[in-house]
Amino acid sequence: MSAFNSHPINRLRKAYDNPVVIRLKDGREFRGSLDAQDQHMNMVLRNAIEYYKNEKVASFGKIFIRGNNILWVQIDLAP
Repeated sequence: MSAFNSHPINRLRKAYDNPVVIRLKDGREFRGSLDAQDQHMNMVLRNAIEYYKNEKVASFGKIFIRGNNILWVQIDLAP
């Protein structure tokens, strides 16, 4: 596998419409379908659910998350 294909941005591009989990630096997690992302790792999730300490906090139709707040992203590419 080339280094270009394993770059995180390229992996995110392949993850459109797939479920993702995004952990923020403040400990919150958002789970939803990846709708958009850019080179700064800003992301838009559809049907997002916010969790804090594994407890559901809120549900959103769409949510924008700034890349500088993201600690990590987990991509679920399973069909």
